[in-house]
Amino acid sequence: MLPCVLVLPCSKIRRNSNDLNGIRLRLEEGLCGGVSQMRIAELHWAFPPTIGGVETHLSILGPALVQRGHQVALLTGQPGGLPAKSVVKGMPVYRTSLLDLNRMSPKRFEEKATDLFNEIGEFLSHVNPDVIHVHNWHYFSPIPLEAVLAWNRHHGRGLVLTAHNSWHDGLFQQMAQYAPAYDAVIAVSQYTRDDMVEWGYARDQMRVVHHGVTADWLQEPHNPQYVFTAMKGRPVIFHPARMSLAKGSLVVVEAFRLVRQAVPDAYLLLAGTSLTVDWDSVQNREIQQIQDKIREYHLEEHVGIYTFQWPEIRAAYDAADVVVYPSVFPEPFGIVVIEAMAREKPVVVTRAGGMPEIVRHHQSGWIVDPNHPEALAEALKTLLTDRPLAARLAAGARQRVWDWFTAERMVKETESILLAATGVEISHDQPVAP
Repeated sequence: MLPCVLVLPCSKIRRNSNDLNGIRLRLEEGLCGGVSQMRIAELHWAFPPTIGGVETHLSILGPALVQRGHQVALLTGQPGGLPAKSVVKGMPVYRTSLLDLNRMSPKRFEEKATDLFNEIGEFLSHVNPDVIHVHNWHYFSPIPLEAVLAWNRHHGRGLVLTAHNSWHDGLFQQMAQYAPAYDAVIAVSQYTRDDMVEWGYARDQMRVVHHGVTADWLQEPHNPQYVFTAMKGRPVIFHPARMSLAKGSLVVVEAFRLVRQAVPDAYLLLAGTSLTVDWDSVQNREIQQIQDKIREYHLEEHVGIYTFQWPEIRAAYDAADVVVYPSVFPEPFGIVVIEAMAREKPVVVTRAGGMPEIVRHHQSGWIVDPNHPEALAEALKTLLTDRPLAARLAAGARQRVWDWFTAERMVKETESILLAATGVEISHDQPVAP
C-alpha cells in the first residue's frame, strides 16, 4: 500500500500567483458576463445505468452545470459492457474498471495503486480542472484520493468533497485524516454534517446542500403505469429503495402483513435490484431473506418485485397510493423520498438520519420509528383508508419540494461552493430547509 501523505487545504498550497491570477481573471470575466465558467472534474464510483442516490444526483448536477456554461467531465466506474467514454447531455463520461466497487476490494486497490495513479492523473491532466469535485471519496479506499492529491500537489486546484454518506468504522476514521485536504465539504443533510464533525471534520469547512429534483418531476402530469396486472384497481404501497435490510425492505413486508388485515386488497410493490453498488457483497443473501419472508407470510400474490429502468420509476410513483421508505439505519438523505413527494404522494419515512429534515410529520408526510413494523403498518393503514388526510399530506409534500428541494436550488448552491474553491470568493451561505 502506498504511504498516506497528508496535504494542507488547497487554498493553502495554491499554485504560483501568476497561475492563480490567470484563473481568477478568466472566472471573473465570466462572472461579469453573467456566467462563471469553470472547468470541473467530477469523480465518483458509479453513474447510470448503475442505480443509486448518488448516481441520480450526478445525473442531475453534471448536465445542469454544463447548461450553466461550465465544462464538466466525469470519471467513474465501468461495469461490464459499458463504453470507456460517452457524452451525457454535454458532459463527457470516462469510465475505468478500477473505480467499479463491485470489482474492487481493499486488497485490489493496493494491487492496482500504480494503475489508479496513472488513470486518475491522466484524466485530471486532460480536463485541466479549476476545481476537482469528488463524491464519497472519504471511504472505501484512500488510494484513489491519494492519486488526486498527488496530482494536485503539482497543480493546486480547488478540491471539494460531497459526502453523501457517513460510516462508523475504522476505515471511516482513517479517511477522516484527509479532512484538511478539502477546501470545502458538502454534506447532503444536517445529520451528515454533524456526524462528520464528530469524526474529525471541521465544522467551518462543512456546507449543507440538500438534494433536489428537476422541475419536470413537479410539472409533468401523472401517467401511472402498472408493471403488474395484479396492481390494477388495488391500493398500492410502493417501496422504491433497492431491496436490502438497511433500506427496511424486511420491515415493509412485516408491516404489509398487518396492513392486509385492515385493507385486504392492498398490494405491495418492491423495487428489485440489478446494477447497484454492493461493496459488502450482501445483496443476494439479503434479497433471499426478504423473499423467504414473503413466502412465509403467503404474500406471493400480493407482492410484486420489479427491477425498474431509469425512465420507468416516475410512472411507478404515479401508480402508487402511498410511498414508504423505512430505512433502519441513519439514512443520509433519501432522494427517492423527494421524488415521491414531487409526484404528490403521501410518504411514510423513519426517524433516521436526514429524513426528518425532508418530511414534516403530519404536514408533508408521516414519520415512524425505525424497525417498528407495527407503527409502520398503522401509518400505512391510516393513509390507505383516510383519503382526505392522504390528499392533504400529499399536497403538503409537493409544496415542500417546491419550496426547498428543487434541482435549481441544489445546483446553484453547489456551483457557488465550487467557485469559491477556485479562489474566487462569493457568498454561499444559503438557508437550509427548516
